[in-house]
Amino acid sequence: MFKKARLAFFVAIAISLVIGWWVAGPLVYKTAVGLSETAFPAGAQLQALFDRVAPGYSWAGPGLALAALIALAVGLLAFLLVRAAKRAQVAMVDRSRRRFVTGFGFGAVAALVSSAVVAALGMARGWLGLGYGGRGWQPVFTEIFGDNVVETHPEWKAEWRGSRIRDHRRLGRTDWRVSDIVLGTGGISGEEGEKIGRLAIERGVNYFDTAPDYSGAASESAMGNAMRGQRDRLFVATKFCTPTGHLPAGSPVADYKAAVEVSLKRLGTDYVDLCHVHSCDSVSRLMDENVHEAFDRLKQEGKVRFLGFSTHTPNLVEVVGAAIESGRFDVMMVAYHHGLWSELPALIERARREQDMGVVAMKTLKGAKHHGLAGFREHADAYSQAALRWTLSNPDVSCAVISFYELQHVDEYLAASGGQLSADDVAVLERYDQQILGSYCAPHCGACLDRCPENLAIQDVLRYRMYSEDYGWHREGARLYARLETNASVCASCSGPCLGSCPVGVPIPERTRDAHRLLMG
Repeated sequence: MFKKARLAFFVAIAISLVIGWWVAGPLVYKTAVGLSETAFPAGAQLQALFDRVAPGYSWAGPGLALAALIALAVGLLAFLLVRAAKRAQVAMVDRSRRRFVTGFGFGAVAALVSSAVVAALGMARGWLGLGYGGRGWQPVFTEIFGDNVVETHPEWKAEWRGSRIRDHRRLGRTDWRVSDIVLGTGGISGEEGEKIGRLAIERGVNYFDTAPDYSGAASESAMGNAMRGQRDRLFVATKFCTPTGHLPAGSPVADYKAAVEVSLKRLGTDYVDLCHVHSCDSVSRLMDENVHEAFDRLKQEGKVRFLGFSTHTPNLVEVVGAAIESGRFDVMMVAYHHGLWSELPALIERARREQDMGVVAMKTLKGAKHHGLAGFREHADAYSQAALRWTLSNPDVSCAVISFYELQHVDEYLAASGGQLSADDVAVLERYDQQILGSYCAPHCGACLDRCPENLAIQDVLRYRMYSEDYGWHREGARLYARLETNASVCASCSGPCLGSCPVGVPIPERTRDAHRLLMG
């Protein structure tokens, strides 16, 4: 007769294992990613509950709240299941003993054990990475809250001091005359970020590019302070996303609108000039009817003037082609720099010719390995200006965006404004390309992807390695790497069918395995 209660206990534990592994674990993981409450069932209500319980917690909490409620629910189910079995067992011996308290203790033990199993598996999966190839959040958080990695160029040249914008170009059909160098604000936050932003504006930069997910929304706040009193003479661009990431295709119109309206508050303005579909990797996101309806409403309300998209994806040709054919987009922002992808100039020319789109070049410094190239140090100080002048030598490019995150960058980058590409510039860029041969992954090539049996986003893995190794942004590289659905741990036991597929000779398996050790170490 004892077998019935014992069987109920083990059934309860089995249910706990399944729920902990398949439900609680992913919820903990998604919470650590920092997704907004819209990513969770009953997210708004759970966020309100979480804010009362943990008011100092800075990320969205519905995932943890939901995981906790699920653990309690499984515990309650275990209690009822085991208590009922115990009571039935006792009643078979003596019906008079079938009282409310019968089986209460045994059920309580089952409830505690079941809830603990759900919680433990949730943390083991989401925090330690059990079942995710060890890709949990614990080591990433150790990196995030560890010492900052700050690297600047070895010398702040005297001849750069006081550099200003010396050229403006028409941003396509927006008809804005924008500075040829655009302030990228991905690394800007706080008082130091405000100082960089104000100095760049004082030196003539009249276009800055920000986003809610740059520095966890701190970029928008810093730039809002930096542009105070100067709004009318600035062209301001942000993105359709939240501080925790991009809004996926199919998001409600209200969510798209709300994301922009919150950006306006952080920026301290009534409108932005341009809003991008951010880091667009598919036509479905690009042409999501909800984002287009949201833009139309925002434009009618005077909150957004122009629509754009940004992309540096293996699907770039398809995405850009669809954007041009749609006629919906005023501006496109694409990765563009020396020695990369011969098809891109034709796409840029087509966008300008067919739709008079403004073209913003990003990723203009390529790998920017100022710290990692032996024998290149004597050219390091000249490389950024040469790269910017090369990008701007294409008359179809409206402007070049580059991330400013040190005061030195204001002097260094603006020194390239209005300059003409020289033979010496080309020589520096060609020498650079020779030295990075076999290590730099073109971000929108994609030639290797169909060779990977694990569907690994190889280009993202190598890009995040570049952030850590070459930009000195180890924390950001590790953070983004940890958000990948599949990481390079899968390469450890793979035979490497991708080897030899890279058109520029990158030894992919070696680079991805090293990336995993670097970004998870």
